[in-house]
Amino acid sequence: MSSTHARTFEMKRLPSLTAVRYFEVAARLQSFTAAAAELHVTQGAISRMIQTLEEQLEVRLFERNGRWISLTPVGRTYHEQITVGLNQIAEAGSRLKESADQSTLILSVNVGFTLWLVQNISEFRAKFPDIQVDVLAEELKELDYDAPVHARIRYGSPPWPGYDSICLLDTTEAGVVCSPRMKQQVDVHEPADLLTAPLLSIAGTREEPWQKFFEQHGLQMPSLGKSPRFLQMLMMREAAMSGLGFGLVPLFLFQQDFRDGRLVQAIPHTCTIQHGYHLLYRKGEDLNPKLKIFKKWLLARLRASI
Repeated sequence: MSSTHARTFEMKRLPSLTAVRYFEVAARLQSFTAAAAELHVTQGAISRMIQTLEEQLEVRLFERNGRWISLTPVGRTYHEQITVGLNQIAEAGSRLKESADQSTLILSVNVGFTLWLVQNISEFRAKFPDIQVDVLAEELKELDYDAPVHARIRYGSPPWPGYDSICLLDTTEAGVVCSPRMKQQVDVHEPADLLTAPLLSIAGTREEPWQKFFEQHGLQMPSLGKSPRFLQMLMMREAAMSGLGFGLVPLFLFQQDFRDGRLVQAIPHTCTIQHGYHLLYRKGEDLNPKLKIFKKWLLARLRASI
């Protein structure tokens, strides 16, 4: 830097940026009290900072009339000018944060599918250590277009307006699961044996999976009556592991539970459910390189695990 530029920089000394920030809030709200509340400081701190700023600038920024304040003409002009500058600083910070977070992939995932994902995501992390994956486990019937996520994994059938999607599984094989102890205690060997057994189900589903199961095996579905119902599959999983009853679930989600002996398949009979899992993303989001990598890995891993 030349000596001329150095002298110019020294001549343009900045006032206290804290004082400038306090002034902006007080000017915008036209109140020292309201500014103090927004900034979580005392009213006296606001008054002192603005007095400091006026002394540094050698101008009066506010007219004070008892409890009331109003901007002077020069104060109004100064407020307009510094607001532009503060907004530019805020935008620069946001861009910097976005740049720092560019390695993060944010997913909103059907709660049931998170069971499979958390059991397999370590492989993705090992292969792509530079990509951070944040998982939000959500059961949303309506998609939130404003949510800051790159992709969603949902159970159901397309279309989803405003979203492109790829099918991860177009159908799911569902089987009957229970705790090992319950399998020993309750004599079940075929679908008909379940007609009088305690059945667990998920509340709020468009189609009752048990209905499909019994239909596909030529049986009239029994009344679920006072059978326990759960809002999420993971809650039903916990109930099945505790021995509360038999659950009908997508088998691929529970492979680790079978391996660890927490759950067993009560009978070998299964049923096919015509709804599957889909990866959704806003139109154009598939150009995101992080999402491309994750999508390719997800499809390959699912095929290998089913």
